[in-house]
Amino acid sequence: MIAIYLYLAGMGAGSFVIGILIQWGALINWMGVKLNPLFLPSIVLFGHTLNLSSVPILWGPIMVAIGAPFLILDLGIKWRFMYACLNPRTSWVARGFIILSIFIIFGLVLLAKSVLPFEWLHAESVLWRIPEIIAFVFALGTAIYTGILLKATKSIPLWNTHLLPLLFLVSALSTGSMAIILATLGTGLFSHDASALKVLMYAVQILVVIEGIVLYLYLSGRYRVSEQGKDSVRLLLHGEKKFIFWGGDVLLGLVLPFVLVSIAAFSHGNMLLIFSSGLSLLGGGFLLRLGVLHAGIKDQIPMHRLMEIQYDMRAMKIKENWNAGKGIGR
Repeated sequence: MIAIYLYLAGMGAGSFVIGILIQWGALINWMGVKLNPLFLPSIVLFGHTLNLSSVPILWGPIMVAIGAPFLILDLGIKWRFMYACLNPRTSWVARGFIILSIFIIFGLVLLAKSVLPFEWLHAESVLWRIPEIIAFVFALGTAIYTGILLKATKSIPLWNTHLLPLLFLVSALSTGSMAIILATLGTGLFSHDASALKVLMYAVQILVVIEGIVLYLYLSGRYRVSEQGKDSVRLLLHGEKKFIFWGGDVLLGLVLPFVLVSIAAFSHGNMLLIFSSGLSLLGGGFLLRLGVLHAGIKDQIPMHRLMEIQYDMRAMKIKENWNAGKGIGR
């Protein structure tokens, strides 16, 4: 359940960040690229035609809202969840609840604003920038928080590092970018050879490369931090979770998306290649979180270590006495 929550929250927040950047023109319009009109069926509600042009790029808050209950279900007991949410000074669950709530509320307001046809909602006003900036900041906060939630568990060396929130942030942006590409396929917002689509595809490639670099730094750092950190990394690279890591995260999440997107770029935006790379990247993003969760090994408490040392010394003493007895016997 936690893996599903981390995945949906990260992908939803990442797609919203990219969607807002598209709306602001930071990714596309500054390159002189124009978006196509959407080829979507019109929806008429109470005599008003809804504007669906922004739905494929601003649906992120819905995914975060769907993912949040999985965290609640994992906590299980109702009073335990309420206690965690009412202690923001000590609980990262409570801080995350606040971050997610603000993002979901402002994100859904902006999504509703983009859909509703009333002219006063779409008037050029600086005041509308304020909720956009708030939603953008808290979307970034949501993507980062998915890593901070695990980092707060200091007893597990694999999670207790600042590189984990960074890794989840980059993964959220890459999966979010690809989710927008998949959501817009067939809508006409990006035609198969549109420059806008190519910009997003290049963004995905760059983010995938950055994610691979951060992943390497993350695992190499955790390998050197402690014995339990080393065991966690070994579990991912050579142990029971190696198929999740190599087949899921590396192959599906990094190698295949980069290669397929590169081929699609040279083949004038082949839809099948784009769709295949999208499914691959989204699957790899989920398996990244699943692997990190499953490979986390708790650090041994000092008393446990002391007991192990005493046990080893006792075993060595027994062995020495046994060897001495064998020597006397001879």
